[in-house]
Amino acid sequence: MTVVEAKERPAFHYGWVVVGVTFLTLLVTAGAMSTPGLLLVALQKDFGWSTATISTSVSLRLAVFGLMAPFSAALMLRFGLRKVMMVAVAVTASGIGLTALVTQAWQLDLLWGIVVGGGTGMTALVLGATVANAWFVERRGLVIGLMTASSASGQLLFLPLFAHISDVFGWRYLVILVACILL
Repeated sequence: MTVVEAKERPAFHYGWVVVGVTFLTLLVTAGAMSTPGLLLVALQKDFGWSTATISTSVSLRLAVFGLMAPFSAALMLRFGLRKVMMVAVAVTASGIGLTALVTQAWQLDLLWGIVVGGGTGMTALVLGATVANAWFVERRGLVIGLMTASSASGQLLFLPLFAHISDVFGWRYLVILVACILL
């Protein structure tokens, strides 16, 4: 290989490593967010809670998730992607893992609604867009498409597995396992 040929070959762009890590983070987070549907019947059986009581936690999570996005973007710009992503995943994993200790409906609201909602809100599509804007100019659309696909694929990949685990081992084991996967 001549010197001219070596210069013509493009160097590896480290941004693709960042995309890969972010893709996996969003994939696992999306999979974790598919678990409330699996917990609905189990929580009704264990605690006698109504669908409305349990759904309040999920609705609260969605509201906090949406409200967190602008703050997440500001935090990423101020403290950096890596730190915010690590805190977000740790907060989400803590909220999901502590769900195994829930005995009252308000605890579920606090953990799934506020804690998990806040953690997942920090790893929402804002994360993918921030990665795309920070690392790419030419392939920005492709990167945003990959990040969007990771969110949809996470639910598709993990939901059947999580349903099986919940059926065989129970919902408490499932939430602890999901928290460990996130970490």
